This record gives sequence, structure tokens and C-alpha cells, in this order.
Amino acid sequence: MMIRPAFPSAVCALFLASTSACSPPAGEGNPDDPTPPDAPAPTLEQRADLAYEPPPGVTSELATLDLYLLPDGELKPLVVLVHGGSWVGGDKDSFDTAAPDFIPWWTDRGYVAAAVNFRLATPLGQPQQVAPTDQARDIAHALAWLVENAEEHEIAAEPVVLVGYSSGAHLVALLGANGEYLTEAGLDESRVRATVSLDVHAYDVPFALQLMVGSTVEQNIPLIEHLFGDTEEAQLVGSPIAYTDGDVAPAMLVSVEPSPEDIGSHGYIVSQAAERYAQALLDAGHVAETFHDSGETHGTLATGFGADDDPVTEAVGAFLDALP
Repeated sequence: MMIRPAFPSAVCALFLASTSACSPPAGEGNPDDPTPPDAPAPTLEQRADLAYEPPPGVTSELATLDLYLLPDGELKPLVVLVHGGSWVGGDKDSFDTAAPDFIPWWTDRGYVAAAVNFRLATPLGQPQQVAPTDQARDIAHALAWLVENAEEHEIAAEPVVLVGYSSGAHLVALLGANGEYLTEAGLDESRVRATVSLDVHAYDVPFALQLMVGSTVEQNIPLIEHLFGDTEEAQLVGSPIAYTDGDVAPAMLVSVEPSPEDIGSHGYIVSQAAERYAQALLDAGHVAETFHDSGETHGTLATGFGADDDPVTEAVGAFLDALP
């Protein structure tokens, strides 16, 4: 094996006719070679439990969020992830602990992902203090904090994608439809590029309640009436479908479970609710798309999101890619 000796700079100056012998290899500081040195790929970084400012007059230990990004100094679009839990439960950690591919799918596509906590709604049997509309306000203020601190966390100044699972799917749909939540937080309605709702039925609460009668989820009717009110007027306040006359962000509505034609089944209720809301959006001139996967359950929808060849993941990706 031949070993090339190192040449001190003074010696190299004497070998003017053979400067290549004194030049460092490509990518190792040679000013005449533009090839950059190989840099290790960034690894996924979590910035956990960052506190955001909740709505005025609200004190909450749940006003926190986790950020996930591949730090490389470049500004990236933002996706906000909203957990489920029937409005009264759940936690931001579920996106990381229960769905191993969920967050990496977004960061690999060049996003900064923010998983948000917010006040939990008041459980059934207790005097109502926090409703789903209050949760939407919390999330809007979390987004305002992210916008204010965007550059520090490599977030680009462009509209964001909101993604919600289960009851979180309702909350992102509500935020995408009723711009008052954003304006109250000091944001423009155009700040949301699109919403992705993963398996929920509460786009039109009065309609959902009708579908639930005699269904496999009839036992949940008291909770819905507790959270949204027991009159149609009150229920529509928290229903995205009530705001189709305004500006509504493009919406992707996903439903799951086998046999969506089986009246009273989970798949039937969620798919019917999604199709009704999507048609209302289309009729009002907005962008909406539905996707039903009979091969997924409500649980596997989240745990399998981001996996290779997952139909829901592919549909969401295609929807976002098709947006202007």
C-alpha cells in the first residue's frame, strides 16, 4: 500500500508545477473544488412541552405542544396534529407513542410537525365548563404562538395543514370552516392551507345525532348532547357545516370500517356524515374530497398512518400534492 506523505504548506509552495499534490481531496476544503463535504443527514428532533399562550382569561396546564423536525437550518411548512379522545380525553403524546410512523411521515416530507394539547371538554355528568368550541380556540392560540415563534423553530411563513384524528378531526374541520377562531387569535383565515379529518361524524351535529339513533354508537348520544347542546341551534354552533357560506380551507375527510352501506354501523355513520359535509362544501364552491377505507378500523387508521402502502396515507398525500 502506498501512503502519500503530508506536505507542509512551505514545501508545497515549491512544487508550483505540481499543485495537485498539495491540494486537499475534493470536498475537504479545496477552494478550487465546489463539491461540499458530506454532511450527516439530520435526525428527528423533539422539542417537548413548549408552552403557548392560551386564550385571554384562560389558565391551563394543557396549553403545551411538542415540535418534531429534521433541523437543517431551512424553513419548512408546518403541520399541526390534533389528538382524539371523544373531546373529553386524549393527549398529544399519542401521535408519538401509539402511531410510530405518523410523525416521521410528515417530517420526511419536509414538514415541522406540532402535536398540540388543549383543554379537555367537561365529562358527561358534570356542569359544562369546557366545550369543543373552547378547544378550537385553544388550538387557534397554539397556532398563533407557532406563527409568532416560527423562525426559531424553522417554520416557514406559509399556510399550515391541520390534521385531526377522531374528535380532533372535528376540531380541525371547525377551525378550517369558521375563521373566527383564527381571527380571535390574531391570525388571518388564509393561514390554514388545508384540513385533514381522520374518521369523525360531527361535521353536522344534528345530522350525526339522527344517524346515531338505533346505531352501534347510540350510547354516545348523551355525551354529544352534553358537549354540543340539546337544541339544533346550539349544536350547529359547533358544526363545521354551519359555516360553508364563508371561506373554508380545502378539506380531506376520511372514514373507515367495513360495510359503509350497513345502516347503523360505524362505517355507515362516518361515511354518510363525511359525504354530506363534502357535498355542502362543493355546493358552496369549496374544495373537498372524501376517502373511505374498508380495510381499516378506527384504531388502525391512526396506528398505521405513514406506513408503506397504507391507502389512507397515500390518499392524504395525493390530496395535498394536488393543492395549488
